[in-house]
Formats: sequence, structure tokens, C-alpha cells
Amino acid sequence: MEFEALNPDIYVQVLDELELIRSTKPFQILFYGSRERGDSNEDSDLNFYLIANSTDQMKSSFIDSVSRALAKLEDVAPVNMIAGDADSLAHRLKISEPGSIQLMEASSVFYGEGIYEGLLEQWNKWKSFEIPKKDLSLYLEKRIRFFKQQVTRNVKEEISQLERITTLTLHIWALQKIEDLTHSELLKMDTPDQIVPLFSELYRNEMDETTEELLDLATKIRKLKIDARKKREISREAVHESKYRLIELRKEEEFMLNWV
Repeated sequence: MEFEALNPDIYVQVLDELELIRSTKPFQILFYGSRERGDSNEDSDLNFYLIANSTDQMKSSFIDSVSRALAKLEDVAPVNMIAGDADSLAHRLKISEPGSIQLMEASSVFYGEGIYEGLLEQWNKWKSFEIPKKDLSLYLEKRIRFFKQQVTRNVKEEISQLERITTLTLHIWALQKIEDLTHSELLKMDTPDQIVPLFSELYRNEMDETTEELLDLATKIRKLKIDARKKREISREAVHESKYRLIELRKEEEFMLNWV
């Protein structure tokens, strides 16, 4: 873990606060992303993944307590936290879902013990198997439907929604078109700064015009996301243009009718 990215005094306060949180079963927090890898810049967030029992996750008081503890690190950089239980994470690992691969291959334990270690042991076995492309594609399409159904409350959330759907669309394309796809490539697909070079350099011979436009759109949406994070003025028209361009590029009647 790149501890130098954090304020040591605040880090101790956060750990002390996490120790006091009551939970049905032990929980664990992973630290991942560019701050953990050591290739961060001034725009980088602090990304955390909470592995907790589903019963605890249903308690708003538990999630709020963990969020409040991690929020102390906002003095260092914006904090993002997502949560999941060990069983769902294990399923994602078994089908080689890119986000779960990043948690196993490019994260460190921020708090707690026992859960991640068991998952890592399973992953070290599963990653020697062939990528189950059909199962993974079906899962990613399901995630796209999930993000489409989300009601965004502001421009920042709308941009994040666009980014996720665009990225997942590129993932599915790679699963369908790249015969010798590897787990390391899937890992790069879940890394915002690496997905564009991966496609434009390694897959350039396989890409058609639509895929190239999707890649260009991903770059534009990433810029909008950085502008939103820096609280720069964002043109609503630019966000809408990106949204409708994504609808056109996906070329799905159902998508075009329902996601407006």
C-alpha cells in the first residue's frame, strides 16, 4: 500500500474508528486504484472496497459508520467506497469479471483480515482456467441494464453512469472479438488510464469504426468526469451529446427506447 498517499495521523484515526464499528460478522476493507498502485495524479481518488456480510450491508447504520470513518481521508483526496459480500465477489472472480480481478491483483488490505486472503487463494486457482467468455458477457450486459435503470441526481452521477456503460460495452466487444484474451488484459480494462492504450495499441487491427468511436467517446467522458471532480463548469449539452452518441453506437432498439 502506498501509505505516503495518506496522512498518517488521519489514517490512525480512521483505523481506531473502524475498530469501534459493530457488525454481525467481521468485515474487511481493501484499498485499490491508482493511489494504491503508485501511479496517481492530483485528480486521483482514494478507492475502497468493503467486503461485509449481506446482513450488515442491509443496515444503513453499518454502511454509514464505515463511510464516516473513511470520510476523514477526504483531506487527502476524494473518497469512493463500494461494498459487496464475499460470496458475490467469489462469483465475479469465477467468471473473471475485470473489477474483481483488480481487487485480487492490484489492491491491498486497508483494514481487517481473513476474508480477502481466502478469496485470493481461490482466485490463484481460478485464474489458471480459461476465461468463461459467455458467462462474463451475460454478467456485463446485466450490469449495463442495472446502470441504465439508475436515476441520476446530478451531472456528476450522470457522467459516472455514462462512463460505466461505455466501459462495459468495450469489455463485451473484447470478449466477442479477441480470441486470445488474457486475465492481465481484463485487469487493464478496469483501469481508466490503461483501457484506451490497450485497445488502440493491442487491438487496433481488430477494431472497426464503431469501436474506435466508442473509444473516443470513453476519452471524452473521462475528461467530463475530471472536470466534474474539479468542479469546473460542464455543458449540459456536452453530457447529452455523449449520452445520445452512446445510444447510437450501441445500436440496440431496446436501449434507444428505454434509456432517454
